[in-house]
Amino acid sequence: MRLRFISLGVLVVGVACAGGPPPATGDIPDNAIAPSLGINLAEYTRTPEGLMYKDVAIGTGAAVDSRSKVTVAYRGLLANGIQVDSSARLTFKLGAGNVIKGWQIGLMGMREGGARILVIPSHLGYGWKDVGLIPPYATLLFRVQLIAVAP
Repeated sequence: MRLRFISLGVLVVGVACAGGPPPATGDIPDNAIAPSLGINLAEYTRTPEGLMYKDVAIGTGAAVDSRSKVTVAYRGLLANGIQVDSSARLTFKLGAGNVIKGWQIGLMGMREGGARILVIPSHLGYGWKDVGLIPPYATLLFRVQLIAVAP
């Protein structure tokens, strides 16, 4: 089943939290992400909302703001490394409710041509919902390349 940026939200990588819902703070446990993914959360920037990101490549084009129309390529994984979604080219408008909150926050400030890894806690993803391959309370991981930005 292929997930898309639709009204359900979108963006990728999840891990079920054992023993019920995650803490309200949105903290991502150090052991939440499979070691085979090579993600060291100590190298990531944490937003006030609890999203963590790392720029892999800094773009030189236009910057994303809260109302930008963006085109991205992405790969979404669960924190255990299972791929749940991908697209070579997806276009959507931020602020229109087409993607999960973690994407709204995680793309801010990126520049066209840049690449970023997003680690999205469940409260900024699908929360308690079971969506396709994404279990409830999943932490999502996305590798996103920003192809184009338009106002």
